[in-house]
Amino acid sequence: MRNFRFGVNLVPTGGRRQWSESCRSAERLGYQVIAVPDHLGVQSPFLAVVAAAAATERIRLTTFVLNSGFWNPVLLARDLLTAHELTDGRVEAGLGTGYVRAEFETAGLDWGTAGSRVGRLSDAAAALRGLLTDPRALGFARPTQAPPLLIGGNGDRVLRLAARQADIVSFAGAVLAPGSARGTLQLIDAEAMDERVSFFTAEAGPRAAAVERNIMVQTVLITEDRRAAAQAMRRRLPYLTAEQLLEVPTLLVGTPAEIADTLLTRRERYGISYVCIQERDMTAFAPVVELLAGR
Repeated sequence: MRNFRFGVNLVPTGGRRQWSESCRSAERLGYQVIAVPDHLGVQSPFLAVVAAAAATERIRLTTFVLNSGFWNPVLLARDLLTAHELTDGRVEAGLGTGYVRAEFETAGLDWGTAGSRVGRLSDAAAALRGLLTDPRALGFARPTQAPPLLIGGNGDRVLRLAARQADIVSFAGAVLAPGSARGTLQLIDAEAMDERVSFFTAEAGPRAAAVERNIMVQTVLITEDRRAAAQAMRRRLPYLTAEQLLEVPTLLVGTPAEIADTLLTRRERYGISYVCIQERDMTAFAPVVELLAGR
């Protein structure tokens, strides 16, 4: 069983001073990873990663996750390797298919089909795997340790790709709401996550134990009354019962001690030891990070 790693998804807005302070706060609170998104409407992930490294000392940095359809794989490898060098080897490369159709349309890029988006992700992963391991064709020296590759998603094809190529698999824990061009997601319940984890494990075969498992928690709610809080959450998540909400892998509800126990139980159930939370929950979740440090 791997020890826990905790990351926080920080959105790079507000200028250099605010970004630097957010990154320093994450490191000070004990997080091991800063995750930077790749969406239109926020700043460039690679520039944000390099700026985060300049403001911190040891925290690792990941693109979480790059929309593979936005990037030429060879040029993407160049940018990742540059960021890896400029951050003293602290970068992790996170990749996904992209799920917001409106962003592709704004960028003038083909949205395509689910299959073609997975195809682009597969091509990017294969190119990165080779170029990050041996980047001499791009003018870089062979790194002492290549940036680890994270692949995130929920569908069969993405998880099958992660089983073959990834160092880290990120279980999305959500599905795209039907007809949503803006990327509205619906959370999956605990039983659906059981099935997704089992599918990945079977596809990975002997590799399964070597692949670190990640999840992005969408909401952390610190409360003394878990059941009342879950009942209130149904107003915005009506497709789940209160009982289901307390078990949803992408939600954490309770006191810090209860949430720590929940994460220990879920690590046993799913094998997920690398947990990322949203920026708005960074301070509230910090006592949980402290409780589980080194465990």
